[in-house]
Amino acid sequence: MLGKRGPQRQLFDVGNVYDLALPKRSFHAQLAEAGPGIFSDQEFATFYSTRMGRPSVPPSLLALATLMQHEAGCSDEEAVARTAYDLRWAAVLRRAAGSPLCAKSTFQCFRAHLVLHDEVRAIFECSIREAGRSGLLKGGALKIAVDTKPILGRGAVEDTYNLLGTGIQQLVRALAASGASAPEAWAKEHDLGRYFGSSLKGSADLDWSDPEARSQFLTEIVTDARRLLRLAGEAAAGLPPEKAAQVREGAELLEQLLLQDVVETTEEDGKPKAAVREGTAKGRIPSATDPEVRHGRKSKSKRFDGHKAAVATDLESQIIVDAEVLAGDAPDAAGVLEQVKRVEEATGQPVERTVGDCAYGGGATRQAFAEADRELAAKVPQEGPNGGYFPKRAFVLDLVNETVTCPGGETTGRYTRSQDGGKQFQFGACCQGCELRAHCTPAAGGRQVQVHPQEALLQRAREQQQSAEGRALLRERVVAEHRLARLGQLRIGQARYVGRQKTRFQLLMAATVANLRRVWNWEAARGGTTGAGPGAGTPASGTPARSRPCGGSLIERFRRDRVLCGGAAAWAAAKARLACWAG
Repeated sequence: MLGKRGPQRQLFDVGNVYDLALPKRSFHAQLAEAGPGIFSDQEFATFYSTRMGRPSVPPSLLALATLMQHEAGCSDEEAVARTAYDLRWAAVLRRAAGSPLCAKSTFQCFRAHLVLHDEVRAIFECSIREAGRSGLLKGGALKIAVDTKPILGRGAVEDTYNLLGTGIQQLVRALAASGASAPEAWAKEHDLGRYFGSSLKGSADLDWSDPEARSQFLTEIVTDARRLLRLAGEAAAGLPPEKAAQVREGAELLEQLLLQDVVETTEEDGKPKAAVREGTAKGRIPSATDPEVRHGRKSKSKRFDGHKAAVATDLESQIIVDAEVLAGDAPDAAGVLEQVKRVEEATGQPVERTVGDCAYGGGATRQAFAEADRELAAKVPQEGPNGGYFPKRAFVLDLVNETVTCPGGETTGRYTRSQDGGKQFQFGACCQGCELRAHCTPAAGGRQVQVHPQEALLQRAREQQQSAEGRALLRERVVAEHRLARLGQLRIGQARYVGRQKTRFQLLMAATVANLRRVWNWEAARGGTTGAGPGAGTPASGTPARSRPCGGSLIERFRRDRVLCGGAAAWAAAKARLACWAG
């Protein structure tokens, strides 16, 4: 049943018992003052029954503890301990020191609800509402900047041999669990014990410089994997649905690892042979312990294994108005139009313009924005050098008359149309005897020029970015880079959890912390009051709305006066201090 936070403070909470003076600009002091107005218990009512069970720990307090955990970067066990023994945390939660807020399992269950029910977006959107309340996020149409940041995956990235070994190990664990036996015992029983050693490659006695020896070792692993897949198929047929689903999941992963990394052939004598596949398969899984990790590339020289954080930031306020996690190998512009729509839903304000770098300046993205009647400002990707020959920009494209004129003055209207709507113009015989041919093309059939399906949109974008106004507009996207740097300070560069959905939870919590700090620091700089929502401005963390008497808490001073001066004198002193406290 939903537990609710009481409107009154407890008598012995940290703010009353200790004369705790947190630095006014610190995160905990700001959160303590604004905390009662940020989250309400009713926002998380879907997690709980309305009539059955005992009252739960107030979810608004669990949400505050989750925020502090992500700001501190500590584990679940340490976070629960800090709710009892860290006076800063106790001051935010308005609780007595020495008593933890909840059990670790309760804390973990609350996070699981946030992830599964997507209520983490409710926490994130609270930070957007706080920005609107303060006046930092102004009403009207928004101008946003979009960008991405790599997130390194949590799982271990392995080479083909160890990757297949880990895949075999995980399927063995699923089969052993279905029969309630130990994985190591099940593996030894089916002659797969070597996959549970300290290192599969380390235990192999072979010459790694010998290609034939490597092929033989890989063939043995593939043979074991195929045998295990047959055992899994037979076992899954007789298992309950839940256990069968776990076995099938492990079998599908192992099958995918085989298909992406191994080329299986048969020798003349009928024996199987395996070799590592050349190149990298599209969508390759580099980690069996975190199958959603992908090979990503932020630039030609910067590669990573993990996910991508896609962030949208309001240009004026620098508030993060949306955050999403993409696959590591996904284009930066993937889902950017959907992201713009989420911004409008979260803020209740229309998006007037979206600004991005050249990763968002492709023709397909521009076409999608044009069809949705939205404005996109992004640099057109730079054209390649074309091997030292005349680049495409040296030709005059007449899109109205569908002709192309070369630097030598020859014009052609002959073209073939591709499936995506592009056109391939051919000069053919026009190149015969041309004085500039040596600088134009080495092809015997003459020069060809590819005209993009969205060439008109790209031409307009190039013209705009060459103007002073256009260059100034593109520079505004630096705001997104600043916010990504702030998320990096909050450790978003490394995933805390396995899987893309949990990593999304981590990203949204970090964005919430970044937004709240941005709002409260902005208010403090203007001399405003942090958290002017319901319940704000009450004494909470040693930084109350009105100053306390010096020299100890009210209770401690009452006890001292009672000892030193007796009952009547103590009562008079206490009343005087109560009047001072009340202001």
